[in-house]
Amino acid sequence: MLFHTFKSLREISVGTYFRRSVLRHFALFVGVCLPLLWLFLGLEQARLSGIAERESKRDLQNLTRAFSEEVKANVSTIDMSLIQLRMSWLRDRAKFPDVLAELHRYLQRRVPVQVAVTDERGKVLFASDVGTGTGQIDLGDREHIRECLDSDDDHLVVSRPVLSEISDSWTIQFARPIRDERGRLVGVVLASVAPEYFSRFYSRIDLGRAASIALVRSDGIIIARTTERGGNRDMGQVLTGEPYTRGSVATGHFRRIDQLDGVERYYAWRGLPEFGLMVMVGQAVRATEARYARQQELITYTGICVSLVLCLLGWALIAAADNRRRAVKALEAAEARWTLALNGAGDGVWDWDLETGMTTLSLRAQTILDADHPVVSWNDESLPLWIHPDDVPIIKNALRAYFTGAAPDFVAEHRIRLRDGGWSWILSRGGIAERDSSGRALRMVGTFSNIDARKSAEEQIRFMAHHDCLTGLPNRSLFADRLHQAVLTAQRDGGKVAVIYFDLDKFKPVNDTYGHAVGDILLQTVAARVRDSLRESDTLARVGGDEFVVLLPRCGDHDDVMTVAANILDLLNQPVEADGLTLNISGSLGFALYPDCANDDQQLLRRADEAMYRAKANGRNRVIDYSQPLAASEADEQSSAQPSF
Repeated sequence: MLFHTFKSLREISVGTYFRRSVLRHFALFVGVCLPLLWLFLGLEQARLSGIAERESKRDLQNLTRAFSEEVKANVSTIDMSLIQLRMSWLRDRAKFPDVLAELHRYLQRRVPVQVAVTDERGKVLFASDVGTGTGQIDLGDREHIRECLDSDDDHLVVSRPVLSEISDSWTIQFARPIRDERGRLVGVVLASVAPEYFSRFYSRIDLGRAASIALVRSDGIIIARTTERGGNRDMGQVLTGEPYTRGSVATGHFRRIDQLDGVERYYAWRGLPEFGLMVMVGQAVRATEARYARQQELITYTGICVSLVLCLLGWALIAAADNRRRAVKALEAAEARWTLALNGAGDGVWDWDLETGMTTLSLRAQTILDADHPVVSWNDESLPLWIHPDDVPIIKNALRAYFTGAAPDFVAEHRIRLRDGGWSWILSRGGIAERDSSGRALRMVGTFSNIDARKSAEEQIRFMAHHDCLTGLPNRSLFADRLHQAVLTAQRDGGKVAVIYFDLDKFKPVNDTYGHAVGDILLQTVAARVRDSLRESDTLARVGGDEFVVLLPRCGDHDDVMTVAANILDLLNQPVEADGLTLNISGSLGFALYPDCANDDQQLLRRADEAMYRAKANGRNRVIDYSQPLAASEADEQSSAQPSF
């Protein structure tokens, strides 16, 4: 009995010792490991906050770049359109509505604008919503109109948001001065765009609640701004401080409490100095932190669980490893969101391994390149298989400029060969994403954008600037350039150049009797007949209502030119079928040769014009060579005639 009692007491004593020892070592283990664990977890939360901030800045910079490219393209289109409309206004005001309607058909899908023209005092002469006869509307007191009227420079002026007196709605107005051929100010041409057009980019981004996107003038005046409160409530407000002070760099980012709504945001901005504008995209700090709020909560809960596990079995390392895997997955999810944002903006993402020359494409990039596989080869041997031969040097020069530091980014516009053999214009942009320890570039990441529509619009605008919109023939400016080049070539090589000037007899009665529609068909038919009768090297241009000029850059003597002119006269004498009518006209033609009749291109054109007037004075329906002697009766007629050029 005593033995059993002693044995029981001994077992209790040993058990108590071991429990105390375990508790002592456990306390030591917990005292060392738990502080290290929670220190590690605290650093992990701080790291996630840092990752969220860096990702926000990266996303904002990418979105700002995409938004600035869109604004730049649209403002450039508006500016080129204003220049074309200004030329059309100076050339023929009566046909200005037709030119404007044609331009609207090409711009409406891209930039919806309303156009107006004022005189030199700022009074409206024409508005696309109203037409002509709006002189009672005076815009001379508008800041941007006054800048055009008071300045000697020819540059694009962008207004602050103004309430249009024509459409009674808020607009952003782009203006250019109109000067005649002597440089005298005769008015202003302006295009109005709704502020909502520039803030629509907000609907295509996902930066969380309280995000903002704005288009701001370089003096800090808000042109268009959209937040979750609504669109353009703050337009016309003035922002102060950086980056609106003089000397700011072209792009950057900062963190600031918003001057208008008091929301603290991360901002990225990019300037468009050629237009005096800058774009700005902001993401609320709380939205940035919310990206990893769930992960940070998980860290806290994991710490509690890991602490309990450490107290029991020492599972701290397993929990930490699991938490790290969660963080890696969160980074991958953030990368996927960034790629999705770029794809939503219409861009394709590419990742180029500079060591292997292999490029990984996103789904959108595959679509843009019309590629079979998501991984393609990009090196000196494969580039000619994808890129247009004329554009391969452009790609190489752009890469060389970027790698040597001559350019801040890799940017190149080039054509890509499609699988059906066609070509597509794309804009490639990118930058170095990874370097080795010595600073050598290992990896580049960037985007592809399809710019076929912009290239087509630019080509159409260039064509309209140098061709007659009715007949498709070269206009006066293009003809003058070709004539000048032909004379320079003749001076160098010793050849001859001929100009045949002619207009249509009996054209005015056709217009007066049957209307301008029939007259237009007549002009188009004459243009087609004469153009088809000439050589490819010759140029036929329409320089007036029913006046045409033919350039023969390589010709023989006067007899050769007379043969061409006689053939044109025969074509003019052929009947024309127009709208069920048979029209019979004729023509008066005159021609002159360089250097036989003139010393330069301008004098050659005047000599041909004078010869045409001699033909009209001698009964019309004939050809006159300027070098032919001038009869006395012709001299009297010629002295009273005024050349049309």
